[in-house]
Amino acid sequence: GGPGAGLCPENCRFFDLERFRVIMFSQRGCGHSTPHDSSTNTTSELVADLEYLRQQLGIEKWLVCGESWGATLALVYAIHHQEHVAGLILRASFLACNSDFEWLYTTKGAGAHFYPECFNEFAHNYTDWHALLDFYQHQLNSDDQIKASKFAKLWCHWEQVLCHGEPLTNWSLQEPHVGLNQAKLMVHYFRHHCFIEEGFIAENAHLLTHLPIWFIHGRADLICRYSAVQQLAEQLNAQLLILDGIGHSSDNQVYLAAMRRAADLMYIKLSRDQCKA
Repeated sequence: GGPGAGLCPENCRFFDLERFRVIMFSQRGCGHSTPHDSSTNTTSELVADLEYLRQQLGIEKWLVCGESWGATLALVYAIHHQEHVAGLILRASFLACNSDFEWLYTTKGAGAHFYPECFNEFAHNYTDWHALLDFYQHQLNSDDQIKASKFAKLWCHWEQVLCHGEPLTNWSLQEPHVGLNQAKLMVHYFRHHCFIEEGFIAENAHLLTHLPIWFIHGRADLICRYSAVQQLAEQLNAQLLILDGIGHSSDNQVYLAAMRRAADLMYIKLSRDQCKA
């Protein structure tokens, strides 16, 4: 997920570890390296990092999985390196279109209508998402660390509400720089449209139609639009598991069961294809 979230070892639970060799990594800028600098942190560089990792591990083809922004990155990687991708499993996918940013950061999104008081506190009367992100870029990079931390908390609180439907309660328990660095990285990517041209994924989806692909998505997701994923799944002739009543968070038994089902069916599909070869 993210940008800036880093790896979550608990995600291994989505796979049968007797069937899968699970490789996890944190994207650059997630906190395990210094200095925290976004000057060499773009989508193309993350794609190059993924390809470097594959080469260093001596893997000819791999199944690429991702959640939210991780799904964006997986799709962009697959478009550029389809010959090394065996398939894709993507959950709560974010497609980085203008409509996706409007969904998150304007009154056109469901979140602003479900939680108007939280949105008003977050948006500071900005109606244009570009201007709002520019505003947060300025505040998060302020020399006044108290001000920067205040706006990082507002940013992370809005994310928490959209993801879990509840306010951020543990801000004081985490190291202050963690939330600030993550907010900075998200704003860095989103201000630059994730360094992806508008419509890039949809326009290049035809390059992936030969791959087995599973999308898993909660119909009640307030962060990533279900309608966009449904359209892309149709375009790719991909499998789509719709989770009614489920939002963005995968921290529940419904998402766990859906992911395990998709992974197991993907394993069967890839094993059969290997036998035919």
